[in-house]
Amino acid sequence: MKNNLAPSRKAAKFFLFSRNLAAWRLGASFFLLAATVSGAELIKAADVDGRERVLNEAGKVHVVIYSNEDVQDRTRAAGRALDEFQGLPEFRSVVVVDLRDSLANLAKSYTQRRMVRDLDAEALRVTPFYRKNGNAGDPRREVSAVADFSGELSVRLGWREPAETLRVIVFDRHGREAARWEDLKDYRPLTLAVKKLLSTDGT
Repeated sequence: MKNNLAPSRKAAKFFLFSRNLAAWRLGASFFLLAATVSGAELIKAADVDGRERVLNEAGKVHVVIYSNEDVQDRTRAAGRALDEFQGLPEFRSVVVVDLRDSLANLAKSYTQRRMVRDLDAEALRVTPFYRKNGNAGDPRREVSAVADFSGELSVRLGWREPAETLRVIVFDRHGREAARWEDLKDYRPLTLAVKKLLSTDGT
């Protein structure tokens, strides 16, 4: 009798194992699907300091500002419009410099060194706002710019062609796009959007 029951017990165990494995696989599939649907794909890039930056890092409100030789003054103005948020732990901004078809491609090292000097000056400029917001850290560790020589990052951000307009994207704390402007001229909508996102608990 024992010999007859042994195969049946093995078959039952195998059946239960297979059923549990199938259930686990199904659950994993649903988890991956949910992560794809609800989660935002991370947008990463190396900045001119050689550090990898996540332009839509979870837990922070990110402002990504477009720049090139034609709009650099407007880019700086947009940065100044965000001064009140500088130093807040939940806020980050980064400038993406679109250098497609630019002479800068012939002197990449020089271009990056010049951008680093500009960032050094910008860090000094925003230091008082860091202190006002209770941040005693070094702003230079967070002030960031990406030299997009190939245009690959710009295209990924939806900027398929260079433009003589000020483009800005705001990502919420989930890394999802919350606002976008293709020709920002009035900075109040930008500051209001950032202030609203920072005032929420991120849920």
